[in-house]
Amino acid sequence: MNDSHFVQKLKKTRSDLGITQQQLADQLHVSRKTVSGWETGRNRPDIDMLRRMAAIYHISLDELVSDAKVPEHQIITKRASSSSVNRITSTLLNIILAILLIERFTQDTTHYNVFILIDWVFVFGVILRLAGSRWGLKVIHSVHSPVFLIGYSLFIAVLLYSALTNLFTMGFVFQFVLLVVGLVGVINLLIIGRDVISRHKL
Repeated sequence: MNDSHFVQKLKKTRSDLGITQQQLADQLHVSRKTVSGWETGRNRPDIDMLRRMAAIYHISLDELVSDAKVPEHQIITKRASSSSVNRITSTLLNIILAILLIERFTQDTTHYNVFILIDWVFVFGVILRLAGSRWGLKVIHSVHSPVFLIGYSLFIAVLLYSALTNLFTMGFVFQFVLLVVGLVGVINLLIIGRDVISRHKL
């Protein structure tokens, strides 16, 4: 493998994701100087470090170390696909939060537990929305991140479970709202899953 191409690829892959050398060093539990050494060619990461870097960058080890240049149209397609999925996810989370907020203030119930359920679901939705924001994506890098996907899946599971079991005898309208919101979330997860599969095919 061409050393100059390899070090340039390490640097470009990191900078394309908006990760600083210090952030990468923190995730790999090494010093920033070590990362700098890899990106200037003074030294090279071992295979274990390369695997961990590939996981952080959400690419395969082959993509990270391959000397073959990926065609530009494939890079553009991947970025456009990822960007559109991020936008769709943000939009759907905005819609979900708006529905939950409206339901919170229009819900007519004598069960205090219903309000607790709405409040907790809303707070969890806000956390997911922040994770999917531009700031949040600098931390988790992508909605394809396992952290985001696990959190989103739990969120949807709670919504659907609450709706299907009529948790706290919440009333038909709120039950229906949670079911619809949960199904929207499932559709969103399927969109993200399809994007993950298509990215690996490119």
